[in-house]
Amino acid sequence: MEIREINAMRGPNYWSIRRHKLIVMVLDLQEMEEKPSDKIEGFAERLKTMFPSMYSHRCSEGCEGGFFMRVDEGTWMGHIIEHIALEIQTLAGMDTGFGRTRGYGEEGVYNVVFSYMEENVGRYAAKAAVRICEALIVGEPYDLTDDIQEMRELRESSRLGPSTGSIVEEAESRGIPWIRLNKYSLCQLGYGANQKRIQATVTS
Repeated sequence: MEIREINAMRGPNYWSIRRHKLIVMVLDLQEMEEKPSDKIEGFAERLKTMFPSMYSHRCSEGCEGGFFMRVDEGTWMGHIIEHIALEIQTLAGMDTGFGRTRGYGEEGVYNVVFSYMEENVGRYAAKAAVRICEALIVGEPYDLTDDIQEMRELRESSRLGPSTGSIVEEAESRGIPWIRLNKYSLCQLGYGANQKRIQATVTS
């Protein structure tokens, strides 16, 4: 499988008007387009053993265990990678939960879309999910410990400070959109004529 590109959505977008923070990975399944999960011996068991907590993923079935049902019936690797990317973020302390996998317009190529809390963690999760899925396909052992620790460290290095974070959380609770403007804590609340900018406790 080959990752063609990874893009980060930071506002209202084609995939969702409510979920602004999305990773969109263009993934070419290559030969795996011909091998859904039910065609790979032992794949479902290995996935369930590595990620027992994925039982909570309801997927399109709408019930707990729904995603595992889809894997047992046969689903494509792009869909599975979407769920792995969500689950490893959750295991690293960032429960996100929204994902979609849709055709790109070429045979075997998909848009794998999933939510993130910290952009650099989301980008890392996209790449890690592909590595994990490839290991599960061939039955190689894979230790999640390093990936989980790396994502936690990335989160800590890029998360907003306590003052800015508190203001942003309150803005979110009131339905006010926001965007981070640089690698520090400069953030914009709202858009257009109603926008305000903050950095820690300093405002525009």
